[in-house]
Amino acid sequence: MTSPVEQPPTEPTPARQVTGPLRELVALVLLGANAVFLFVALIRLVTPQGAYSTVTGRAGSAFFAFVGLEAIVLPLLAVLLATHLAPVVGKAKLITQVALVEYAVSVVLGGLTLLIWTVGRLAEAQIFDALTGVLVRAAWVALFGAAAYVVWTVWRRLYHVPKPKQEPGLYGSPQQGWAPQGNPGQPGGYPGGWQQQPGPGGGWSGGEQSGGYPGQVGYPGAGQPGGYPGQPGGYPGSQPGGFPGGQPGGDQPQPGWPVAG
Repeated sequence: MTSPVEQPPTEPTPARQVTGPLRELVALVLLGANAVFLFVALIRLVTPQGAYSTVTGRAGSAFFAFVGLEAIVLPLLAVLLATHLAPVVGKAKLITQVALVEYAVSVVLGGLTLLIWTVGRLAEAQIFDALTGVLVRAAWVALFGAAAYVVWTVWRRLYHVPKPKQEPGLYGSPQQGWAPQGNPGQPGGYPGGWQQQPGPGGGWSGGEQSGGYPGQVGYPGAGQPGGYPGQPGGYPGSQPGGFPGGQPGGDQPQPGWPVAG
């Protein structure tokens, strides 16, 4: 069997070895030149250049500086030089971001000049000139949009890092600052609540609570059948089952209480 013919390794040409390290510098120069063009066009837009200079005329001329050949090609060429030839230059991300910023400036100023020029021509009753001018400018806007979309796609796919989204908490899940259970050492109840158990005889138990504060004592008379300490049935001086001074079955006078005549 004959072995397959091995392809010779592809090596960069001598010219590529010379110009390859210059790609980053050239890309930065292209972006800088485009920034100067935009700045000069802005100055010409806001500065009258003669007695017959009008806002409409300056806006019509400045549009092709903001959305013209230089504004379209230079940022795109800089990004292609930095990212589409191996190896990618060290400042490829910065170059792509600066190109996007320049495109954004062109969009704002180009849209403003287009609006000013169109309104001005319509106000001067130049309908035919306004229609044909809008068609020509629409074609330039389409070219500009295609180039800007290429640069934006490169930045979105290669250099944009989306922020992690925080998952919303589930309804009823424990939140920070709220304890899911009662106080330490308590078997249940609301956090730090006053859940108490009725004791024998209808009173409230003291010493050990099922959900209260640790070591909290209940109402006065804890451990008694139904009232204050030392009383078996209620208020001081009462008998089991009756009101003060009463008997289980009725209102019998007791010693020490005045008897109504």
